[in-house]
Amino acid sequence: MAKEVKEMLFMNKGDGENSYVKSSGYTVPKLTNGEGLPLNKGKIYISKTSLPAVSKAYLSQFQQDFLSFLRCRSSEMVTNGRMVLIIHGRETKDPADRDGCYVWEVLADAISYMVSQGLIDEEKLDSFNVPYYIASRDEVEDLVKKEGSFTTEFMDIIVINTLDITRSTPEFRAKNLRAFTEPIISYQFGEEIMDKLYDKVKEIIVEDSKLGKESTMGVSTIPVLKKIK
Repeated sequence: MAKEVKEMLFMNKGDGENSYVKSSGYTVPKLTNGEGLPLNKGKIYISKTSLPAVSKAYLSQFQQDFLSFLRCRSSEMVTNGRMVLIIHGRETKDPADRDGCYVWEVLADAISYMVSQGLIDEEKLDSFNVPYYIASRDEVEDLVKKEGSFTTEFMDIIVINTLDITRSTPEFRAKNLRAFTEPIISYQFGEEIMDKLYDKVKEIIVEDSKLGKESTMGVSTIPVLKKIK
């Protein structure tokens, strides 16, 4: 089933059908009710206060995307070939697990603050959900079995305390968060407010660090897949 492309993320170089620009379409789960009202109001990802429909929509979109990914990789590989993946994952069954959701919670809080100051339109916040899903080990393994082109030879989870990383001060973590979230955040909310937004992000992380609330674990799921057909 064809997926609706919401937007193209800008990337340099190439203008052909297989270029970065043409291949950078992303999809987001549908998160509105029958009347078109937002289901995830005030949030940009799954949270502890999100309705069950939100996490279900995210999982459904991930399932579509990951199955498509496996089919595409299968067509490129020879039988008995191996593929190693490193996937941002989570240890628990809870899709609102704090280790995966903390950065998006901080961003949502910072954006909500900007809304309260009249710097961001509330509708922009309510209509935005990041096209990103943090899958559990079981979710990944189930989809590998369902797609059928691969068998799992090995799968493990690596867990790193993010506070143990060299130079992992609250300020450094805020800069790191900005590095990988700013492109999509700025597209939705405008480049002109990014400095103010990420200054607020830093404030929140600094305050959380004083309370020990910003300590999270970095989780990676690493499967080794063998093509069987």
